[in-house]
Amino acid sequence: MSGRLENKVAIVTGAGGGIGGAIARSYAAEGAAVVLVDLNEAATREVKNAILEAGGGAAALIGDVSLEETAVRAVEMACREFGGLTTVVASAIYDAPYQPAPELPVGEWKKSIDVNQTGPFLLVKHAVPVLAAGAGDRGGGSIILVASQLAFAPKPGRTWYASQKGAMVSLAKALAVDHAKDGIRANALSPGPTADERFFSQWPSEEEAQANANTLMGRLGEPEEIAAGAVFLASDEASFVTGIELLVDGGYTAV
Repeated sequence: MSGRLENKVAIVTGAGGGIGGAIARSYAAEGAAVVLVDLNEAATREVKNAILEAGGGAAALIGDVSLEETAVRAVEMACREFGGLTTVVASAIYDAPYQPAPELPVGEWKKSIDVNQTGPFLLVKHAVPVLAAGAGDRGGGSIILVASQLAFAPKPGRTWYASQKGAMVSLAKALAVDHAKDGIRANALSPGPTADERFFSQWPSEEEAQANANTLMGRLGEPEEIAAGAVFLASDEASFVTGIELLVDGGYTAV
């Protein structure tokens, strides 16, 4: 790797998942120190250990992103362990059942809102003051909200998912408008169908999952390919990029 994120300090939520874990590992490989946040302790420890074994810097926080205390603790950990904060990536997801709105239990809707919308809000609420304070020292702050191509090309039964991922795109734009003056960039990253356990769990086999990629490339994306977009958005190469949605979807939305 080329050290594109040297001197950066990032918080990555959902770091125990396929995409979140790939982002965390790619950030560390490019020189960033990373605070890993997830409820899945075993998966998060595995990502942390992989980073440490490769010579990178990582700390783990096992917590529920829908709780404000988790956001507070994550920001405090970044400052305590690594001396500041430059980057936040909101990748955590709660998967409600794939059902049409009349069939979706209200409790599932509310839980998905808590994690998928309120969680990113809480993270940026507590991260922005620290990002702004250090913007001049480390090349500016970067907020990356993981959205989805399904925000604009929904599949059946994804009422909660499409609406909440669309909210991430809008939130990124609103944050970009509010905080450009603070030296902070905010963008949405929209992965297409990705070869990870979350996607594979929707199909009887990995072969059938690949066959249902529905991308121009004729395959699923790899988590590392999604992570490459997150590396770009966090890097100084994206210093003039804010308020956008970066689609990394293999042409899914072009079909």
